[in-house]
Amino acid sequence: MPGTVVATTVSPGQSVSAGMALMMIESMKLETIIRSPQDGIVDRIHVKEGESFERDAVLVTLSEEGR
Repeated sequence: MPGTVVATTVSPGQSVSAGMALMMIESMKLETIIRSPQDGIVDRIHVKEGESFERDAVLVTLSEEGR
């Protein structure tokens, strides 16, 4: 389902822990918090607040800490 990024709670270069909120999205009138699947560093945010995305789109890229 297509959706829209409502809010981004992290920025590139930021260290995140598994389970930490990365962004909130809205799809089909439901808001969902996207959480980090692992510890790492935010490498890139691909979709900005207010922008739309398609199903299976990459929203945030994480890199492993220490790389």
